[in-house]
Amino acid sequence: MKKINIIQFMPYFPPHKWWVETVWQEIGKYWCKNNYWSFTNVIFDIWQLNNNNYELDWYKVILLPSFDIIPNFPFPKFWNKQFWNVFKELKLLINSSKQVNDNIEQNYVVITHTRFFLSSYIWWLFSRKNKLKWLHIEHWSDYVKLWSKIKSKISYFYDRLIWKWIFKKCDKIIAISWACKNFILNEFITRDIDIIYRWLDNSLDTNINTIDLKEKFPWKIIIWFVWRILKWKNVDSLINAYYLLNDDIKNKIQIVIVWDWEELINLKNIDKNNQIYFTWSKWFNEALLIQKQFDIHFHTSSPWWWLATTLLQAMYLWCFIIATPYEWANEVIDDSVNWILLENDFVESIKKWIEKWIENLDKKNDYSIVNTKIISEKFNRNTSIEKIYKVLNNI
Repeated sequence: MKKINIIQFMPYFPPHKWWVETVWQEIGKYWCKNNYWSFTNVIFDIWQLNNNNYELDWYKVILLPSFDIIPNFPFPKFWNKQFWNVFKELKLLINSSKQVNDNIEQNYVVITHTRFFLSSYIWWLFSRKNKLKWLHIEHWSDYVKLWSKIKSKISYFYDRLIWKWIFKKCDKIIAISWACKNFILNEFITRDIDIIYRWLDNSLDTNINTIDLKEKFPWKIIIWFVWRILKWKNVDSLINAYYLLNDDIKNKIQIVIVWDWEELINLKNIDKNNQIYFTWSKWFNEALLIQKQFDIHFHTSSPWWWLATTLLQAMYLWCFIIATPYEWANEVIDDSVNWILLENDFVESIKKWIEKWIENLDKKNDYSIVNTKIISEKFNRNTSIEKIYKVLNNI
């Protein structure tokens, strides 16, 4: 077996929490666990608990001095001596691997994630200077949209000016969805791109105490939304649709909103009669246990960048799913085959399908069988890590 040592470069890393940081972390952990050889993560030190490099789960973490030049955009402190020491340390790491065992074929490969962050640009230069193969994994399927039209326009030109070179110069591209692949091909460059879906962490910690929704709302059909309550999640349309239902249907259901974020106050104002149950923030493991109790999972999203983890969780947990086609839901939801795919994210569309499908929950088992197969085949961690190894083995 060819031994491949990876140096993975990222803008953020746990304990900073979004979604991608966890996946980046787990690539390293399971790369080593599956004996594909060594793994080193080089990260901007934003949000790290201390300034020391460390080792965990068989992988190594090297911190690069940085600061957020604007919110959520880390910039390296290139004037800092430690910044340049990192390059020296990596150089020694690469050279030492050549002396380990001449009988084992092994080499270092660079992995970057997500264009737009300066980590991808810096490590493009690093890979070329050190004559290393370079794999770029792209996670976004749209341009960055900011709250100001002017800023969004500047962001667009920045994206078009610089990041086409990332796609052009890397040795190989992996996209994490068809939407992501098509975006690259349509907007940036035509070349061969592999699709490897991200995996789903479906472990349930049943020792956590949490809300018993069936006890709290006996004889109710539980309809829910879970995760960060941001504008593009379109949860306001779900609440507005609820208020348009006749009383007979309202009395049969309970809307539950799990988590919070910037839209929470707005949503509570829309819920003028206090009919919606808001749980506020919940850690991932508890949120998953709450989600397991739901009858109908509503994926309400408007157009956005990536496939929602909560949608995959609902598929795995056998919730009945009604989904808008956005956030890539149309890549995993086939209408009336493994749940219901709406035409759009409008209030009337959501209302219509609440009315229809609270009377058709008997189809839940048939749809769930299809979902189990989709999750096990497309969103399996070890399978995805193995696919990454095969890609790297061939570049």
